[in-house]
Amino acid sequence: MNDTRWAPMLWGQEHYWFLYFDVPAYGADRDCVKITRVWRLDKDVPDDTVLAALTALVRQYESLRTNFLQDDRGRPVQAVRPPWEVAFEERTEGDASDLPAVTERLAARAIDPARDRPVRFALINEPGKGAWVVAMAMHSAIDGQSWAVLERAFLALMDTEGGAPPFPPARQPREQAELDHSADKARYRERVRAYWRDRYRTIPQGMFPDYRPAPVGHFDGHTPPSPYERVTLKSRALSFAAERVAARRKMSPGVVYLAAFGAALSSLSGSKRCVVSMDTANRADPLLSAAVGCFFQPALVVFDVMAQDTSEALLTKVFRAVVAAQRHARYSTLEMTEERARVGHERGMHLRIGVTYNYFAQARPEHRAAPPGRLDGAGTTDDFTIEKAPIDWQDNSADLYLAVETGEDGVVLSMHGHTSVTDGDRIARALRAMGALIAGWADGTLPLDTAIGPVREQLGFPRRAFGPDWVLVDHAWVNTRECAARLAELGAVTVAGVFPEETPDGGTRLVAYAVGPTTPDELRGHLSAAQAGRPSLVLPHRYVVCAQAPRTLSAESWAEAEVVAEGDGFPSRPVPPRTPRERALAAAVRTHCPGHPADMATPYLPAGGRTALAPRVTDHLHAAGFTGIVPADLLGPLPLGAVAAKLIPTGTARKR
Repeated sequence: MNDTRWAPMLWGQEHYWFLYFDVPAYGADRDCVKITRVWRLDKDVPDDTVLAALTALVRQYESLRTNFLQDDRGRPVQAVRPPWEVAFEERTEGDASDLPAVTERLAARAIDPARDRPVRFALINEPGKGAWVVAMAMHSAIDGQSWAVLERAFLALMDTEGGAPPFPPARQPREQAELDHSADKARYRERVRAYWRDRYRTIPQGMFPDYRPAPVGHFDGHTPPSPYERVTLKSRALSFAAERVAARRKMSPGVVYLAAFGAALSSLSGSKRCVVSMDTANRADPLLSAAVGCFFQPALVVFDVMAQDTSEALLTKVFRAVVAAQRHARYSTLEMTEERARVGHERGMHLRIGVTYNYFAQARPEHRAAPPGRLDGAGTTDDFTIEKAPIDWQDNSADLYLAVETGEDGVVLSMHGHTSVTDGDRIARALRAMGALIAGWADGTLPLDTAIGPVREQLGFPRRAFGPDWVLVDHAWVNTRECAARLAELGAVTVAGVFPEETPDGGTRLVAYAVGPTTPDELRGHLSAAQAGRPSLVLPHRYVVCAQAPRTLSAESWAEAEVVAEGDGFPSRPVPPRTPRERALAAAVRTHCPGHPADMATPYLPAGGRTALAPRVTDHLHAAGFTGIVPADLLGPLPLGAVAAKLIPTGTARKR
């Protein structure tokens, strides 16, 4: 269109745009992530008036008429289309009981982000009692704060019956994207990249090293049992307790809850270093407070919970970690995916964040209604209500998720975890201990100058203990027995062992020993391919091929064995494609990433691939008659040979 305005994609838009290609189960139809809101009209209003107000919103806010696609060079861009006249996708007579069905029908039809309008509207009219406007949008166009802006503007338009409401000054997503990509922001972009790169180099492989994904979604008409369990803690007193601690420490109550969550997380996972993804609004600029678009992004919060830390030190540490994370929370999702893959390849692990925290402060309860006899209710756990709850959100990338929501009735802590790493009983115990910790901080029964280790024992935080075959190396827990067993699966290996070893600089590295006609390259390549089915597997840093096994398979005996070959195991030369599947993958990669070596021993991204082009590679394969992978398979540590092994020939190629 001649009137289309083009701009780079806003960084908050990149994530949901990419999910369009990556969310579906293998072979399923693509669709956008959608969010819906309902606006209530408490009096009868002509349809034309409602439509005029909605059309005014589309005219005012560019995100309601923006498409998301790639330019000829494969760069993600947003295309702002001319204003359009709104028509209801559905208009019906009914009442509030019809909202679920209308909402479901409104979202049922898929949205193509490159072509379709990003927002749809429906109207449920109840004569004599008003109406409900149902608004549905793809998430790449709208975030949670945008809905509040749109509702205020819509109701103001209805009050003025079509007159111009006072739209507050706001920056359009297109304008923000141009600013973010400008030369003036180059130094900031590099600081952000350095922050994320450093965090990727020092975080655990995953907070829960035995995580095993299970399918989430619909498969051939069947919905499998959820692999998650969810428990909630409801309390009025806890809200006051968290506010009291926050006021004393001059921080947000959200930081107080996160510090308590950190104490629980380190105990549940057995890791001292906590890595938490936390959504941030990215609206500090006054011109973004009333903007409509997808601005929020996850911030990466990293802090250590040491047993000798006092509670005061933990609160300070978490506060500083949150500030640093939010300061570096405006970034390219696609570029950071590439950074994570490159660092993960260097460290020999599939880096998973896996833990999410969100704090929603909707309202504060009235203090006059606090439990009697307790000042503001602080310090009491008497009103804790803990119960299992249905799953309200699922994401196959999540190990553990905590949502804290404050309202007029107090606070609700909602935690759900993957059954491969926890269960409902442990979650319930963790929530109760977290609440008791905050209450103790508030009433002084758990002084802030007390070490957190004994306090966790006192409150009964559930603990994770690792067996003798587990070692902590490079901030990650490694099951050395499993790693050795995977090496022994290689046909040329007769016996293998994996052990930690001190380095000259005082650090620790993981060393693999094996006997047989093999090489360090083959050993590492075999373990790399094994990560396809074992995402928690951590690769050794050093590989030693010995002439024969020692009499006792101890680390000391292996270290004295005669060495045939040793090295880091990284491929010394490119491995060309050999099988039909490998040749098909290599052709797809080279077509869309000119100059890419398509080395079967190296992952797609570390070898020079681009995240944004991964959907084109998988589409190319589908057209060539192969299925079995989604773009995410190209974005981790798997060498291209292991990705090719997942391909399934369909026997049907189609013209592109």
